[in-house]
Amino acid sequence: MENPNTENQYKSWMLDSQEGDSYWCLGGVTVLKATGENTGGSFSMIEENIPAGVSPPLHVHHDDDELFYILEGTVTFEIGDDRFTATAGSTVYAPHSVPHTSLTEKDTRWLMFVHKPGLEQLWASVGRPADSWTVPEEPVSDEEMECLFDQLDKYGIEIVGNPLGTDGDLAV
Repeated sequence: MENPNTENQYKSWMLDSQEGDSYWCLGGVTVLKATGENTGGSFSMIEENIPAGVSPPLHVHHDDDELFYILEGTVTFEIGDDRFTATAGSTVYAPHSVPHTSLTEKDTRWLMFVHKPGLEQLWASVGRPADSWTVPEEPVSDEEMECLFDQLDKYGIEIVGNPLGTDGDLAV
């Protein structure tokens, strides 16, 4: 899709449900729906399809607030001292500088909004272009994890703990 916006000039645009740059990344499918480029630097939004059992390490975004809107599935979020179980129609806010993680209890599809654009490019830099919107069958590779950890500083992210365990407690 051609960039619909130029500096200080905004135009409306639309992506259909199966449009957007898609990446197989960290066991799921990530689709860039709104980027800094096509929002004139206003915000970003990604759609993710994440299989059950996926949990990133407890981490902090030093600059980015995140807002998750659950389209389908069940996911448990731990944000600071709060724990939420979100299902379709739930909205969850994770402010910057607060440690957070999640665990997909069932296959989950969500929209993630970021108040300032740029973070969406993390998935593009770590993942590989997807030729379908199905979850990859291959496990996450050591190379993919190494690439992720190499990128974290660039995106202002710090790992501060373990992923959530399957019993809902932090794995030790």
